Amino acid sequence: MKLTFFSALAASLTLVAARAVARDDSDPAHGKIIEPVAGAHIAPGAAFNFSYQGSGDYCRSSYAYSVWLITDMPTSFAPVDVFTAGHFFGRYDLPNYPAVPYPKNPAPPQLTMPDFSVSPGGFGPSQTATNKTVQLAVLEEWAGCEIDGPLGVSMSLTYIPVVYNATSS
Repeated sequence: MKLTFFSALAASLTLVAARAVARDDSDPAHGKIIEPVAGAHIAPGAAFNFSYQGSGDYCRSSYAYSVWLITDMPTSFAPVDVFTAGHFFGRYDLPNYPAVPYPKNPAPPQLTMPDFSVSPGGFGPSQTATNKTVQLAVLEEWAGCEIDGPLGVSMSLTYIPVVYNATSS
């Protein structure tokens, strides 16, 4: 029974991920990464402008969003030792009434690209990469007016490709 449930869940999430990738980013019903632009070249340790337009609007409340740098895309949602890899920038909120009229933890105007050539400490080794396309991802938590919506808050995913440690244009 467990295997069937998790197999169905993994298949569902694969379909959702495929749908999320194919969607039109001009759709106002979900959040959008404004800065940096897709394809931006960002050096390790460099500060870069970051701006996210949340999905909060009439009949939709945005609660918080998490920003990640995904260096290796997940291949499934099944339990696994290495689900994905990358860097967690933080969890932020943005103003939208009535959910978060006064944000306590807004995102900074700039984020700093991690430098993977510096060991994170412990047993974590330093690593190097050049011209690596990675994904700057935002996972937003929200809820809407729909009475037949999912149980709990909904989560939407958006991401853009950026080039880590670009050595050429």
